[in-house]
Amino acid sequence: MSGILGRLGRFCARHARWVILVWLAVAVGTGVLGAARGGTFVQQDRLPGTETQRSIDLLRKNFAEVTGPTATIVFHPQQGVSMSDWRVALQVGKAIQQVGTLPRVAMAENPYGGTGGTKGANAVVAVAHFKGTARDLSLDDLHALEEATEPARQAGVEVEFGGIVTTILNQPKAGPKEGIGVVLALGVLLAAFGSFLAAGVPIVVSLCAMAVAYSLIHVGASIWQVHPTAPMVAAMLGLGAGIDYALFVVTRHRQQLAEGMGVEESVGEALATSGHAVVFAGGTVLFAICGLWFSGITFVGIIGLATATAVAFMVTAALTLLPAVLGVLGTNIDRYRLPRIRPDRSTHRWERWGRHVDRHAWPYAIAATLVLLFLALPVLSLRFGIMSDSTLPHSTSARRAYDVTAKEFGPGWYSPFVVVATVPSPARPPQADENTRTAKGWTALRQEPGGRLAVSPDDKPTPNPEARRLGDDLRRGLQKAPGVASVDDPVVIGDSVTIQVAPTTPPQAAATADLVRRLRTSVIPPTVARHPGARAYLGGASPAIIDMATIVKQRMPYVMIIVVVVALVLLVIAFRSIIVPIKAALMNMLSIGAAYGVVVAVFQWGWGIDLIGLDQPTPIVSFVPLFMFALLFGLSMDYEVFLLSRIREEYLRTGDPHGSVVTGIASTARLITSAALIMICVFLSFLPQPDSMVKMMGLGLAAAVAVDATVVRLVLVPALMSLLGHANWWFPGRRRPPPPPVRPEERALEHA
Repeated sequence: MSGILGRLGRFCARHARWVILVWLAVAVGTGVLGAARGGTFVQQDRLPGTETQRSIDLLRKNFAEVTGPTATIVFHPQQGVSMSDWRVALQVGKAIQQVGTLPRVAMAENPYGGTGGTKGANAVVAVAHFKGTARDLSLDDLHALEEATEPARQAGVEVEFGGIVTTILNQPKAGPKEGIGVVLALGVLLAAFGSFLAAGVPIVVSLCAMAVAYSLIHVGASIWQVHPTAPMVAAMLGLGAGIDYALFVVTRHRQQLAEGMGVEESVGEALATSGHAVVFAGGTVLFAICGLWFSGITFVGIIGLATATAVAFMVTAALTLLPAVLGVLGTNIDRYRLPRIRPDRSTHRWERWGRHVDRHAWPYAIAATLVLLFLALPVLSLRFGIMSDSTLPHSTSARRAYDVTAKEFGPGWYSPFVVVATVPSPARPPQADENTRTAKGWTALRQEPGGRLAVSPDDKPTPNPEARRLGDDLRRGLQKAPGVASVDDPVVIGDSVTIQVAPTTPPQAAATADLVRRLRTSVIPPTVARHPGARAYLGGASPAIIDMATIVKQRMPYVMIIVVVVALVLLVIAFRSIIVPIKAALMNMLSIGAAYGVVVAVFQWGWGIDLIGLDQPTPIVSFVPLFMFALLFGLSMDYEVFLLSRIREEYLRTGDPHGSVVTGIASTARLITSAALIMICVFLSFLPQPDSMVKMMGLGLAAAVAVDATVVRLVLVPALMSLLGHANWWFPGRRRPPPPPVRPEERALEHA
């Protein structure tokens, strides 16, 4: 492969202008395509095989109007305004009525019109049910929703939006805060290279590749359901990895130019050496991320695919666009130098550090292991929770909507559970069956004193008497369950029954998850068993997250095994060794455990939570650790590949297992620390994002890279390699390399 990469580098340097023009054409073309055909980033609306999905499928039978995406609209008065004022109530009712007439709205629950919703002394809540799925919505439809509620604002009423639709209203967008990460990365490159021109090359190449990848991800959102987190995670990992890959190639190229090598030859040699490490490092990241498809959760796999797309383009840019740019710059790569910065002087300091670790390998190996285990201790209290509007920052409209409803109606009212049940259809006359099929269902629901929604008698549907009895039994059983705040009257249409249940606790509380499990195992099944042939499922937003956590727990061991095995195979191919890949996998597991510990301590325990823009501890969403594992395992392999490539190169040349470690540390430590600082800056720049999942991944990735590039790569790995000696490079059928011949002057000096 080194020969192929060397020829590719020389070709790109020789035809630099054509290569750059092709990249510019691709960037412009994908940018135009993304602007013209880009879709909307939405959350997945299906969880196949779960009780939540079965409840949705059953709900579609007679309640199709309420199975689409929803928007919770909360009206609360400004200071000096009363919701009991008839003029204010008239304007609020008018706003809700206008929402119900929007082309994409199937129905709007209106407490003033007798079709559901809730009104209190200081708040009115309406729920808009949209037609189709989240992918069918556009930003224009959602802006129309805001415009329809304008009469209420004119009456002095604040309008807040919550629910699934708010994730579409707040599409992911990069701003100046994310740009700070790129600026800080440029500062690190300046310190590493001491030249403005050399420092700017990795930034420009990575931004160009990221523009192409982001445009393709945007186009993919028009074909698949791409989660709003996907472009942020792709940009986070893509930029960090892309700048690092370019950094390694540029560093090797500058060293070779300083030794007198020609530009074209140097570019080819840089790709044959550092480019070889880039391919294996990037390939490991890609395979690790693609392992997310085995999670069983489609949107997690799509996030992985989006991130893998960004990394793939970063590798491609490092192997094609970067050599072309280096070919154009020629020997001017070090122009515009910074005064008094001599980065090459740090080599001797790192060499002394390597010899120091080699002489004290046992103490450093034990101390580093204890540090990693200490950082990982919080993982023992890891608890998967529910991410909802109640966990968002106060600056978001969805969080304000939750706060108003929680204060007025109770903390569990905002995200009620939905029990959906059905009984076998009795033999009916044809006319009665026709009446059942033509019932308007939820389009003719009204509010009754005992509950939120009921069937309007004007439509006179033909309910199954057994379904009515089942609904009454379920309601009585649910009311007796501890942790249930209220149970609405059953809504019966044909053979189907729906009941809304409000818990006493907020969505993110552990008690809410316990209530879901208790209702599914101890309350609903005994009631349904008394009605032969009946079925009942508990669904809703909170149960959906719990179902997702169950899937993750079941699939996570398989994902971990697949990722680790693939990485081991790639490392065996890259280094022709057995011990080194096994050791690398164990080291990666330790650094990932330390990153998990930091995330738990900050988000779940609340240590320093204010510093990242949150006002309360936030539960760990189940798929975040799964996603972090794939990303971190791939990223950890990056530094492992670059460090071990240099150590192996020196070992094959000298046959000295200790000297090769010292030389490897001396020649790559500055590079690894610079690359780690770049990634940390990029990852931390995404902490201002309002999405808590992006915050978790940003902080977790930054912590893992910091630990991996310092404690692991610069202490634990060299200590263990010094202890293992020649055994590091054992491979079946391969002999130990002979030591280099001793020069006469060295032999004479040794004899003296």
